[in-house]
Amino acid sequence: MVIKPEMVEYIRTMVRGQYAENDRLEAKLDDEGWDDFPTLLGIVFYYAVERRFGSGATQEEVIRFVAEMRAAAPAEAAAVIDANAAETLVRAALDPDLDSDVEPEMAGAIQGMVVVHVLGAPEVTDDDLDTLLRKSEEVASRL
Repeated sequence: MVIKPEMVEYIRTMVRGQYAENDRLEAKLDDEGWDDFPTLLGIVFYYAVERRFGSGATQEEVIRFVAEMRAAAPAEAAAVIDANAAETLVRAALDPDLDSDVEPEMAGAIQGMVVVHVLGAPEVTDDDLDTLLRKSEEVASRL
């Protein structure tokens, strides 16, 4: 799988709130194709969940996390996220034996929101973000 550098940069600009550059990259990817972006986003999501929870979390911790994430998001973004689906995806990232039957478009929206919430936190340095994105790109490239 070939991951375009613009896809990685798109996630970086999304996390860092660099809206003009993010819009430019989105337009470029709209023209060229998003190809394997869902795979890359899924891997970044997994690492973001792992960063937030470590090796595991209780159901209550996941519920609190999703509620906190939705409360921190802009109202229009939070309104489109199904809390139950978000909890399901987060739990499935923590336990691969769980089924995560979530509609792909909803899954992508949830993954994006989780990535922004976790990796956009003040304690996540640019070096931390670069390392996580590089690792995600390497994994996606091997698939």
